[in-house]
Amino acid sequence: MNDSSSTTDLIPPKWPSKVFYMMSLVSLPLYIIVCGCLLRLRSVSRAYNTTFYSILLQHCIVDIIAMLFSLAHTLLKSLSVTRKFLFDYQEYYVAAAGYNSVYYFLYIRCTGIVFLSLQRYLIITSPTSILTQKVQFASKLQIFSVYWITPTLISLVVLTDTNFEYESFESMAVIADQEVIKRNTLMALIVVTLTCILCSMAYGALFYYIRKHTAGLSRSVRREVHLAFQVFVLLLAFFVILLYYAFQNYFSQTHNTGPIFYMRALYPVANGLLSYINPFCILFLNKDLARQVIRSLTCHKYKVSEVSKTSGIASTSTKHHSFHRNVVQIGSKRTIPERKEINRVLF
Repeated sequence: MNDSSSTTDLIPPKWPSKVFYMMSLVSLPLYIIVCGCLLRLRSVSRAYNTTFYSILLQHCIVDIIAMLFSLAHTLLKSLSVTRKFLFDYQEYYVAAAGYNSVYYFLYIRCTGIVFLSLQRYLIITSPTSILTQKVQFASKLQIFSVYWITPTLISLVVLTDTNFEYESFESMAVIADQEVIKRNTLMALIVVTLTCILCSMAYGALFYYIRKHTAGLSRSVRREVHLAFQVFVLLLAFFVILLYYAFQNYFSQTHNTGPIFYMRALYPVANGLLSYINPFCILFLNKDLARQVIRSLTCHKYKVSEVSKTSGIASTSTKHHSFHRNVVQIGSKRTIPERKEINRVLF
């Protein structure tokens, strides 16, 4: 993407694209397998139909769509037939789509990591609060709507920009107005900064709570903490994106064209890290889900006992919504505990 025609003599480095292709070759198939396994588990187990896994699934889908779109867009520009089609119809939001999609997918993933972090904080520190209960018992439609509508509203400023065009048929570099570039990079920096601040505050408060109540944490709560650590590692990738947009915004505000061109060439690597770190976080930090993925890859059926006891169920909250009653058998002194669960399926 170019700021003006004066950058046509600048040639971006090719090694970031090669690194991105290598990352995609290894990580994208793995990500699709993990996402498919999670979808299958949700069809057979209530444990994976909680709010946490519903948000995580949306996040996985966005990551995969973003990477597939990026790869497809790059491939279409590299083939002569499809490149001609893109160049001939660039005024029909074709050129704009390649540019605007970068920010749209970024804002969706920012929304996802904020929702995941806040959900972890609420379910561990305030399992019985009214807000936590509303989040935990939100319907499938509510979770889906909030997850997608929120970043779409944030992205309206970007999505309405249409004044983009390709510099030439040979380079297929996008020319954008300088003011649009400055506004979008500044907005991206603000959104990513707020994301990192909100998530850091949530995890700071969560860390303080865990240290204060370490001795009293039950096994179910410890499982929820493990899931929180999974999201925390994913959050670290957003700090890399924050650093990227900090430099990008500085160079765009100072009209330093050379570094801007080089930074844009590095974006596929940063974007790939933001997406491809998630399946590895799941496999290495979520033992229950990783075990089911391995069983799926080795063509074994899911173990119902393992699936049903996974920490997807918000134990810290649902245990406050169950009650026990004693059933006394006639002619026997033995008392049999009977448990009645209330409202288990959350998504």
